[in-house]
Amino acid sequence: MPEYNDNAICDYVMQTNSDYYCSLKDNWLLLYGNSDGIPKLLVFVNKTENMSPASEEEKYNINLGCKIAHFLKLPFMCVRFMPHNEQLSVWESKTWKNLTYDRLRDLFEKYGVVEAGTAKKAVNQYLSSSYHDWQRNNLGRITVCDLDMIQYKENRIAKIVELKRSEKSLDVWKPYPADYPNFSLVINAIVHSGEEIPFFLYYNYSQKISAQERLDDISEIRVFQFEIPEQMIKHNELQYRDHGNHTIDEVLLNF
Repeated sequence: MPEYNDNAICDYVMQTNSDYYCSLKDNWLLLYGNSDGIPKLLVFVNKTENMSPASEEEKYNINLGCKIAHFLKLPFMCVRFMPHNEQLSVWESKTWKNLTYDRLRDLFEKYGVVEAGTAKKAVNQYLSSSYHDWQRNNLGRITVCDLDMIQYKENRIAKIVELKRSEKSLDVWKPYPADYPNFSLVINAIVHSGEEIPFFLYYNYSQKISAQERLDDISEIRVFQFEIPEQMIKHNELQYRDHGNHTIDEVLLNF
């Protein structure tokens, strides 16, 4: 799972709207599904420098994540982890627990994300994002998607947005088939909820300045909208509409 630097769309939205959640560099809202792409669990993951009590901002995001999970009719967990450390603080079943990564794997088995008997590997504590190293090496064949941006207002999810950017022009870029399993997982979570939730993809041009820096151009955004069927789908059944290019204000108002 990449650690995102600033995203200009998120920056703009967070400055102008108070009813959006965005996954950022040190916190992610992760939707987990099993190997068949069936949604099983929503997890708010926060990278922290120490295990002191959560900040007010973190508490707000945890509470919002819990509300989003409830609206999607999915179980919810929060995982706080530190770089270079195997100790975790996990909120599950309405209580905080101090766990190791091995015990966390047991919870993913409990919720049906991981099949029992999946091989375990030690966590590389020398990596700054030990949680994501553990996820790659210990959860086996699963589907996981970072929910980039969610509008939550009036006690409901108004829309879910996938954010994509690259150096390809808006006129030629299309969603990559390699991402279809992740998109399908989100679609299946919406179907599972029984709610009407639009699911969009916003694409903007972005120039890579260095390994750690990008220059986003959000003067125009290309909008794609995924079809939400009545039944859950396989990734090869995914369909979407192309709504063309729009200004960011038009996008936020109309899509």
